[in-house]
Amino acid sequence: MADTNNTSVYINGDWINESASYFISVIVLQLSIKVPARVFGMVTNIMALVTFCRSGLSDGISVCFMALTLSDKLCLLSNLLASILGYLDLEVRVKPYIDLYYVSYIFPFYGLLFYNISTSITVFLAIQKCCCISLPWNFKSYFSKRRCVAAVCCIYLSGFILYVPFTATAFPFVEAFDLTTNSTRLTFAWSAVYLQDVFPVLKAINYISIPFIAEILVLISTVVLATKLKESVKFRDSMSGKTITTRNSGNCYCSPSLLIHSPETSNFSTHSVAQKYKIKNYKAQPMTTKELRATQAVNVVAILFVASNSPDVIVYLASLLSPKFSAFGLYHNTFKLCIELQDLLHVCNLSVNLFIYLKFNTKFYKTFKALILQSG
Repeated sequence: MADTNNTSVYINGDWINESASYFISVIVLQLSIKVPARVFGMVTNIMALVTFCRSGLSDGISVCFMALTLSDKLCLLSNLLASILGYLDLEVRVKPYIDLYYVSYIFPFYGLLFYNISTSITVFLAIQKCCCISLPWNFKSYFSKRRCVAAVCCIYLSGFILYVPFTATAFPFVEAFDLTTNSTRLTFAWSAVYLQDVFPVLKAINYISIPFIAEILVLISTVVLATKLKESVKFRDSMSGKTITTRNSGNCYCSPSLLIHSPETSNFSTHSVAQKYKIKNYKAQPMTTKELRATQAVNVVAILFVASNSPDVIVYLASLLSPKFSAFGLYHNTFKLCIELQDLLHVCNLSVNLFIYLKFNTKFYKTFKALILQSG
């Protein structure tokens, strides 16, 4: 005779039984791995926010990176609160008047709100840098610090306008008798309007439309950024140590790297330096060293986004093509495990931006180092 667990596997038709699904998804992934990872991510994002505040927001890229750091932190915080409340109810058996288990269902919706904000900011950053380095005119002048602040505020405001009304009406709290505690407790009941009308719309927007559109836009921008970065690095390597004759200096010779990084020309782009000194046979390169490093940072953020977002698109497209592979389908345990694994990728993505800023932003690194030395 087959054991109970194996029998339930074949009866349900799923590859993973309920007990194994609960152990892997809740105990291992949610509590043992993702909770510490979210705490780590919150610490790194708080450190990044403090560093940005100390170093100052001198340009639009810094504004976008700080806004991205803030939304990443709030996303991690929302999901961390959900995990803690679920753990207190299911494992510690804390049973107050308000049902913590059902309250824990609310926070992931706000976590998804802030994750969509992070997604929108990442798309904005990728498209912004892509346009600045690939379009023939001085497109970067359109992305001033003020306009980037306005764009970030619009992204945050749009997210709240789309989300808050839905979440405010989706969880009506009611009193209900709980057999486990033999008392009346405050819990919430899924409204019929939410289940029938609101949830399908939210699912179509948040799990299919936004990830798929963002994936396409960021992927295209990443390819363009990677190509331009390769060309820029190749150009700099080929020009390193070479001398070029200028009309203004007669028979004198000067290095293009000295021209670009000299105090007199530090505020100009490479193209403007070449025009000012009328350098012969010089191909216009729109990126200075600072712009190159900023573009590299944006490109790494975009690549990490594509890597963590791709499983989302694949899993939810698979659930559309095969309804059995869904939260309420025949393979719901397998679907749940896939969701937990892809969420772990999101947590990792939301936690590593500090190290990207330290790698590619010299001013940020110096400020961060000074803060660490002061605190020590």
